[in-house]
Amino acid sequence: LAQSAQDVLSNLATLRTQLTTLDGAINGFPDTGGSLTQALVIHTDALNVQSATDDTTAATSGTPPFSEADGQSVIDAVTGLVPIIEDALVGIVAKKPAFDALPLGGISDLVRQDLSGLSSSTSSLEDALIALAPADLVDESTALKNEVDAAFATAIAAYN
Repeated sequence: LAQSAQDVLSNLATLRTQLTTLDGAINGFPDTGGSLTQALVIHTDALNVQSATDDTTAATSGTPPFSEADGQSVIDAVTGLVPIIEDALVGIVAKKPAFDALPLGGISDLVRQDLSGLSSSTSSLEDALIALAPADLVDESTALKNEVDAAFATAIAAYN
């Protein structure tokens, strides 16, 4: 089944919805007095984002290189994801003391695992999208990848 740029864009829209849900759950987790249930909602949302990311990467398989217009549409869609990703990553770092304070230990370990999985899946998606980008959009695509990867590195370092 051949995929198209429209399939990739549709998957990116689904990914945006999942990211927005995750970001909301992170921002909604209280700085003190949070519950294990709330923390597990964040974990579930993170798994949903990873699944949506992997689905988007899969949608690139068999997709011909993007036309100029489609390449720009993909960059625009990804550019719209970056602030959501960065806000979620900044938020998850800020919530580490709250996770550490939960009566059941190990939540920060779970977050670290989620961050590692999300980072790996995100990197695979970035590489797949860059491989399909028109030559004149590769630099911009790579700059977005570097920005997101740096945000992940900062968050992962906070949990190591």
